[in-house]
Parts: sequence; C-alpha cells; structure tokens
Amino acid sequence: MSVNPVNPPRPALVATNEDSFAYITTTSRWPIIVTKIIDDIYKTRHSLDLSEVDKLKEGKEIIDSIGELKYNMQRKKPLIPIEDDGDPDISTWTYVFNTYFKDVNWYSATWLFTECYLYRRIHSILARTKHWNDYDPFFRQKEDTFKASYNAIIEIAKRIDELVYIPKLHADNEEVNSGRIIFHELVQISLWGNSTDLSLLTNLSYEDINKLQDMGTKKLEELEKNILVNDLEKAWNYISEHRNSRIDIILDNAGFELYADLVLSDWLIQSGYAKEIYFHAKKIPWFVSDTTPNDFNWILQTLQSEDFFLSASDMEKSFLKKFSNRLQYYIDNSKFILTSDYFWTSPYSYWHLAEQAPDLYADLCMSNLVIFKGDLNYRKLVYDCKWETTTPFKDAIGPLASMKGSPPILTLRTGKADVMVGLEEGTEERLTANEKDWMYSGKYAVIQFNIGNK
Repeated sequence: MSVNPVNPPRPALVATNEDSFAYITTTSRWPIIVTKIIDDIYKTRHSLDLSEVDKLKEGKEIIDSIGELKYNMQRKKPLIPIEDDGDPDISTWTYVFNTYFKDVNWYSATWLFTECYLYRRIHSILARTKHWNDYDPFFRQKEDTFKASYNAIIEIAKRIDELVYIPKLHADNEEVNSGRIIFHELVQISLWGNSTDLSLLTNLSYEDINKLQDMGTKKLEELEKNILVNDLEKAWNYISEHRNSRIDIILDNAGFELYADLVLSDWLIQSGYAKEIYFHAKKIPWFVSDTTPNDFNWILQTLQSEDFFLSASDMEKSFLKKFSNRLQYYIDNSKFILTSDYFWTSPYSYWHLAEQAPDLYADLCMSNLVIFKGDLNYRKLVYDCKWETTTPFKDAIGPLASMKGSPPILTLRTGKADVMVGLEEGTEERLTANEKDWMYSGKYAVIQFNIGNK
C-alpha cells in the first residue's frame, strides 16, 4: 500500500489513543486555543467604532462560526469540507479531504491532518469575510510574548555585538575553533528559542517566559545534556567545508525564536559561512505562533523602534539598532530573502514535497543546507507516526534523504509530540521509566543532520 496522509509509513498518531499527546491536544489544548481566538476577535470587535457596521456584523458571525467549530470538535463530530475561500490551496485541501478523510471525526482522523485542518478551517472563516480576511487572530499573543522576552533579547543583543567584530575565518586553527564555539552556541540558542511555543504553552506567564529564555552560557551547558541526538559537530564540519553558500531556514515560531534565528543568520553572513539566507515563512496564521511574512517584517520594524522597549537604556537600544540595521542591509542587498509557499501549510507530510510542490523542491535543491526549525516541521519530516525511536533519521525522512538532488538537512527540534527517531538503544526505556511525558514535554531536544543526495 502506498504512503499517503491516511497511511503513513508506520501507524499514525491519533487522538483515539487516550495515552497519547494527540489525545491531550484534542481534549485540552485545542479548546483553550480556540477560546483565545474567540476572545481576541471579541476584543478587536469591541474596540471598533460603532459606525463600522459591516465589520461589527462580520465579527459577530466569526465568533459564532468559531464557537460552532469548538462545539463540534469537543463532541467528536465528523469533519466537514473546508469551504472555498478563494485561496489557491483550497483544491489541495478538498482533494485530500475527499480522498482520505471523508468519514472521520476530530478524534479518529490522523493527528497531523486534524491539527493542520483546525488552523486551515479558522483561516477559512476569516478569509471569506470582507473586513477580516487578512486578520491574524494570534498576532496579539505574539506581540505580547515578544515584549515579555525583553530581558533575553537585550542580553543576546549585547553578546552578538561582540561577535560581529570577529575576523573572517581562515585556516588558522584558533580562528576556526572560535567559529566552531560560536556556531555551537548560536545554534543552541536557536534550538531552545523554540521553548516559548504559544500553541503548547497555553497559560504562559511573563515570569515563565523569562525562565524559559535564560540563554546564558551555563544554562546552555545544562540544556545540552538534554539533547538526545546531537549532530552539531557534523553540521559544523559540513558548513565549514562549504563556505560562502546558500542556506535556507524553514521557520517555526515568530517572536523570540525568530529573533534567535536572525541572530544565527547574522553571524553566518558576517563570518562568511553563508552568502545568502532564504527564510521560509507560513502563508497564513498557523499553529498560533508560526512565522508569517507579516511577523517577519514586524520584528524588523520593532527592533528599530524607539518606543517598543520603553525601559531599555540608550546603550541597550544602540545594540538593537546596530543589529536591526545589519538585518535591513541584508534584506536591501538580497542577502536575506523572505519567501513563503502554501505547501508549508498544506495537509501533506514533507515526504510529498517533490510531488506536491515541485518548484519549491527544485529551489530547495539549490541550497547547500536546509534548516528545519521546531516541532511541527519535525513531525512533517518524519510523517508523524509511531516510528521505533531507534529508527535512523535518514530512514524516517524518506525521499528527502534518498531522492536525487535532495539537499543536506539540519533539524533543530525540541520534543513536543510523541514521535522521535535516531535515538540510541535503551534511551527510550531509560527516560520512560522516570518521565512518561519526556517525548512531548519540551525538555528534550534533537539536532539531526542528513547529508542529502546532491
């Protein structure tokens, strides 16, 4: 039988299994997320002028529609087709739904499909309106969380201000070794920046955010013990042998994680390891905090703003200003290229990248390294199914490892779903004995590298 969205290479993760994180997500996380969306629409609608009659009316209809979606989800009602909202990906969603998921409910469908379906349904409700069709119901949360990340943002800005003056690396062993140390540190900041994933941390306080974003050297040394597979050295050896090349980053969360990704990217350009970096954002608001093009542009503007971090000192603002000026220079001179594609918000696993998005795949094959950030990208890379945890990463990513022309892949992922591959024998048993939720608690991570088939 062929591998497809309803038939992954191993048994699919589904919410009918009450011992799974899929079940916890469907029964607990999603209702909270949807309620926050309703609250956000209500707040925005409440702030409107009474003369905006049509927008007020549409806002009420949106609240009613999303409320009905929540009701049906909590009562295990059958999934229904997504209405045509004019977006070019609707034909893909209609085909996948009618072919594979016509007679399933919110619990019995594969978890990967249902979670993507939830966010696409929410987008469709908004997209079919006149006045709310480009509204991001998650932006308020993303903005507030970024503000709460102030301490970590300033601390990292101070550290990178020193790094940019490190000379271009040559054959000198001392300089190469310093580059290696910096690469290891910045990649880990980018990895653990994923900690503040708003779709997972539904009741996050500002104090919690500051604790999660402690990225001091000692903290990183402690966290490194929780990286269950660490291919950083393999990735470093590859990057140091392929200098001045193109690197692609398939983005995950906006806000602090995106900031950490930009810090790493800044250093890669400054030190000559990359000549251009392509950033792949989501076309639509997705999984609460995933980066859209608007989020990407917003963070650049925010870092240049004098008003956003009001409590920052003049020196702290100068660090941010220098950093943001470099970022703008990269964009103006095509060293940073922002792009997006509907494939990233499709119902398909990345096993289907070449067949479903051939132009995107051909473009990625021109990259010297593709970095996949975060948990959802990992789930889609390995098809979100019940792999044996000792399955080699190369096997679990299927065609992306073996297809001719496939690029080198580096994945930076903190575990927030019950799927993980590439572990040594005995690791699963050791962790499960003490922590039943180790696979999805966010405490553990993997950094996995595959050379591809160029």
